[in-house]
Amino acid sequence: MAPPGKDPYEPEHGGLPDFEASFAALRPDAPLPRRVAVVRILMFIGGACGIAMALLFLQGLVLPQEQMEEALAVQAEALAQQGVQLELGVEAMRAMILVLALVTGVYGVLSTLLAARIRRRTVGVFWGVVLFHGAAGALLAWNMLAGAWEAVVPLGFAVYMIAVMFGRDARAHYGLL
Repeated sequence: MAPPGKDPYEPEHGGLPDFEASFAALRPDAPLPRRVAVVRILMFIGGACGIAMALLFLQGLVLPQEQMEEALAVQAEALAQQGVQLELGVEAMRAMILVLALVTGVYGVLSTLLAARIRRRTVGVFWGVVLFHGAAGALLAWNMLAGAWEAVVPLGFAVYMIAVMFGRDARAHYGLL
């Protein structure tokens, strides 16, 4: 057993990796590698944030018609001061809110479910996590190309999690050496 704070699959010193450690990861009782545990924690956090965001978006759908029209009028006035004309009706705003709620809600639920299953050592879980973050990364990259530069932070997390899952210790844990 590795001492606390030490990854059992990391080499003891520089140089060649310890192949015994990689094969030790194939044991049925092998612990979850630390980096995969970090991915699991990040997925739980991302899932909770996604579900919370979906619930916040859904709050916007229960606003009465008059309140939504008033809020849109205030926004149109603020944009008019900057020389931008708002051509958005209440129904279009509700449709956008619904799409945002669905996207963040599906992300949150899938992230939470995959994080709960990441300890299972199946190839399906491995590829599920990789494909999930690949799809999320593609959507975030598309948003960045559209000008939403704030997507760079979650894109970095998605790329990090994919890189960790393709790491030697994670592949060994899931039997993909």
